[in-house]
Amino acid sequence: MSVVLESILDTLLEEVWFELTFLLAVSLIAAFLFARFGQPKVIGYIVIGVVIGPSVLGIIGEGTGGTSGLPETIMMLSEMGAIILLFMIGLECDLKEIYTRKSISIALGGVVIPWAFGFGVAHLFGYGADAIFIGATLVATSVAVTASVLSELGLIGTPVAYAIVGAAVVDDILGMVVLGISKGMASGELDAVGIGLLMVGAVLFVVIGAYVGSRFLAKLVFDVQISGYRRKMPMSGFILALAIAFLYAFIAETIQISAIVGAFVAGTAFSGSALRDGFRKGTQYLEALFVPIFFVSLGTAVNLGDIWDTIVFGVVLTVAALASKVLGCALPARFSGMSKWDSVSVGVGMMPRLEIAFIIAYYGLSTGIIEGDVYSVVVFMGLATALVTPPILKYTLRRGGHKPFGI
Repeated sequence: MSVVLESILDTLLEEVWFELTFLLAVSLIAAFLFARFGQPKVIGYIVIGVVIGPSVLGIIGEGTGGTSGLPETIMMLSEMGAIILLFMIGLECDLKEIYTRKSISIALGGVVIPWAFGFGVAHLFGYGADAIFIGATLVATSVAVTASVLSELGLIGTPVAYAIVGAAVVDDILGMVVLGISKGMASGELDAVGIGLLMVGAVLFVVIGAYVGSRFLAKLVFDVQISGYRRKMPMSGFILALAIAFLYAFIAETIQISAIVGAFVAGTAFSGSALRDGFRKGTQYLEALFVPIFFVSLGTAVNLGDIWDTIVFGVVLTVAALASKVLGCALPARFSGMSKWDSVSVGVGMMPRLEIAFIIAYYGLSTGIIEGDVYSVVVFMGLATALVTPPILKYTLRRGGHKPFGI
């Protein structure tokens, strides 16, 4: 009987629709469970992916230490989740509001120093060209963790919150540029001229893409939306906006940056549109479907054995990730006129790495730039920084005189 049941289970697990059903169900359970304990649902998705992956239960995945071993169709849906997520993040980047001198200075410190720290640590542990890519995973901040703490404490709208959120958004934009540069440098196919051209290309794509999108394409989308309403096609503008996001993703991939960079730039192009709220609501439904699949697939690619084998490197990289953000962001914040403890709070608030760090690492894994052990270490680093940030941030805010809700 057990042999028959095992045969049936094996057959079901080979079916794409069953795996899709299973992934959505377990991601929903993980989201509820982690929300119950006040933890970001992203962490829940990653953890449940590790549990059902080859390292623990082995329900899904090949256990090869490479990519997740999911069917190609599921992987395509997973990549769709990454593009949608970056498009959503871009929509939240109101460029006119965040491009302040303070935000840019804090973000620059939060990019250069973590990149250098990550590269230095990886180089000390014997990594070669991929050390550049490892440094890139330390660059981008996950503002979702910090924002949830600030919201919980009633500090949204304060100077500290503005400094953190503004710097984190600029940080993510610079992180996209760093990803493009690191991809080319880590591949070992670029000389000094090639690196310079790639850097210029990445910057120009972000700047020109955002400008053309906000000045011309956003107007086109608005006109299509109005015309669609008249013809009882209320989603016309949203569909065209998504089409433009995929077009940007294609262009970015073509010029050897990354598809997710294109999606992010497309989002920033529509961040000032009158239709932004509608786009945000539309993408929320897509996010609910595709983004959990993406993060669960990130978890299935983790090999706990790799983490254990490189635990010293993982711990050192995590310490470097924490220290480099505090140092790189707190000093510019202090020089811009913020108080000592508010400056430290800004640095602490920039410490967590989740979404974009995982996306960068997974991109490196799927393209062969990094191996499975490095990917697993980056996931370990991201989860650790996300877990330790909230209590430290509450402490620094308290020391800075912020005492709402009894902190």
